[in-house]
Amino acid sequence: MGENPDQIPHNGIDEARLVKSTTQPINIVCNAQPFGGGPGATLMAVMPYLRSRLKSLGPVALHYVGSSLTMDFQKLTQADWDGSYNIDLYSNPETGKKELISLLQRLKPRLVVTSMDELVAAAAQAAGIPVVIIDLLLWFWPSISPHWHQADMVIAAEFYGVQERIISEKMNNVVTVPPLGPPPRTTTGPSRDVLLNFGGMVNPLMPKEEYVVYARLIYSAAKRAINLRNATLPESRHAKLIVLVASLDVARGIDPQDPEAARMVLPDEALDLMASAELVCCTAGLGNLYAAGAVANAVLLLPPLHEGHAMQTHLMKKAGIVVDAMDWHEFTGGVPINYYNGSLEVMDDVSKAQKEVISSGQAQKALTDRMLAAMLQSANSAAESSAQDPPLRALITTFGQDNGDAMAARIVDVLTRVG
Repeated sequence: MGENPDQIPHNGIDEARLVKSTTQPINIVCNAQPFGGGPGATLMAVMPYLRSRLKSLGPVALHYVGSSLTMDFQKLTQADWDGSYNIDLYSNPETGKKELISLLQRLKPRLVVTSMDELVAAAAQAAGIPVVIIDLLLWFWPSISPHWHQADMVIAAEFYGVQERIISEKMNNVVTVPPLGPPPRTTTGPSRDVLLNFGGMVNPLMPKEEYVVYARLIYSAAKRAINLRNATLPESRHAKLIVLVASLDVARGIDPQDPEAARMVLPDEALDLMASAELVCCTAGLGNLYAAGAVANAVLLLPPLHEGHAMQTHLMKKAGIVVDAMDWHEFTGGVPINYYNGSLEVMDDVSKAQKEVISSGQAQKALTDRMLAAMLQSANSAAESSAQDPPLRALITTFGQDNGDAMAARIVDVLTRVG
């Protein structure tokens, strides 16, 4: 079972051994798997707390290694890394691996911290470098990688099935922490506008065109739905459609006629927009779910882009959380996708369903009508100003919420132990 992080001993002797009177900093290499927005956003949340906790250890340099949307995110946030390296282990695995090994040989890091990237963990372990793995999805993996078992520590974010997985896999190197997210909002803010949030849907195993087409399909339906919503309600209750993305590719491709249709924003601004929106439409990524649980008024989950989205929705419903979630068979009229099949098979089924909706005017109308119904429902709820907590708040009630400091503390524990 996961060790209680608050009960992990701090060894003062080991920590003292790390404090050296030298100008050479302790190098730590950090990395985020380029699947969705969660891994990269997690590191960004942890980094300031990690820097603060490392001050007592003398000079420390934090380096970032990543690719794809994780690098876009670093640029957007102007992240304060001491070194940043664009190394792609997915598009060109052999070249990427050589570049990573060369970097590790040059930096000689005391520790590698990866947010869920097995390839980076494997390279570091092969080089004899201690590894900490931050895993937001320990419950999810069909099988646990040997590199997880070999890690000096796995920091697992709590979710349904995590504790059971730790026990069944006999993972003695796992500590659990509350999931990351903003503090729950305690007051009801003004509700206006509809937020369409495409953050966190990029997957290097999926062709770029696939998720750009997905965003374009959903965006087009949302535009039609918002116009119908506004035509139904008095002008004083009209809403705008605000579109957020976490990828430059999606931002550029979502509407060829309007290059400013979507925008990338910093996390704090995204949360402000989410809190003030009458309705948040987003994918069922865990980062989206916890942010929505903390601040959103009403939520509509978009059709799954991969099996993780669908499984997370299923687990919430199984736990009794009422959530409004769309699925592809609602619009195609076909058999529901079995999201518990293999990942590539699921992505192929999603691609087929998406193409079927795109090629059918009737299916697109059904998608628009479904989004319109959610918009009208949220408009009515906003007008009634209910004092009830939003349904997704149950996630925070169940698992708690952390700002990144708990993960940072666990990383420092490992550094003091291996130093």
